[in-house]
Amino acid sequence: MQRRLLHSSDFEFVYGHASVLAALHSQKRQRLKTLYLQSTSRSSPATTKKKDSTLIESIVEQCRQRNIPVITTNKGELNNLTQDKPHQARERCGNIRPGFWIALDQVQDPQNLGSILRTAHFFGVDGVLLCSKNSAPLTPSVSKVSSGAMEVMDIYSTRSLVNFLKACTTDYGWHTMAASAPEPSAVDIANIQQSISKDIPRMLVLGSEGLGLRTNVKLACKQRVTIPNPSSTSSPQFKGHVDSLNVGVAAGILISHLARI
Repeated sequence: MQRRLLHSSDFEFVYGHASVLAALHSQKRQRLKTLYLQSTSRSSPATTKKKDSTLIESIVEQCRQRNIPVITTNKGELNNLTQDKPHQARERCGNIRPGFWIALDQVQDPQNLGSILRTAHFFGVDGVLLCSKNSAPLTPSVSKVSSGAMEVMDIYSTRSLVNFLKACTTDYGWHTMAASAPEPSAVDIANIQQSISKDIPRMLVLGSEGLGLRTNVKLACKQRVTIPNPSSTSSPQFKGHVDSLNVGVAAGILISHLARI
């Protein structure tokens, strides 16, 4: 008997082996309805890597243990199902648990968001804060780029990042840091351990690609941190070609330093 595929407007889809497995492990999603599995063409040799094959077997076994139906279908149907649909960011009122967090100020590129989430999870960041407006939604594509990190991390949103940062800094003693271009008031990230205590909760704030942090967001932070540009001291022929980093790359460098505190 042929089973009907769910329409993409009925549910949100998680796709990619790592993302699906992470969603099954974390159990943060209220309900996991169905597993759709791409069938292997009989007319061509199997090209599935051993690692992927192991992941698929683990996913299928977990679905069977939890009575989640497994439907085998073709690549075309899967492509139709996994079109990106907006997902409202999860929001939590009140205090967030202390630790090392990052906040993203209007990061709108899904690839950058997914990349940052993956990096943050790798380095043990405790949670991520997003703006409820003008931010990339938490779509299946973000989950896939994050390699499943989106499924297991604490991700919340706030209507006013400025007010949130002010409250964290003034009322709750957080050490809030704005990622900044090199400037006299900014601390070299390599020297950050000299200006922050490991016992104080900390939050790194990153801006969007191109625009960076909004001025009022910068002013709401206690400190500014920067990645020095070695090319500024290099020979003239190498100057001016690449003067900045992608926000995902910058996030990786900054997070790796702050995670050591």
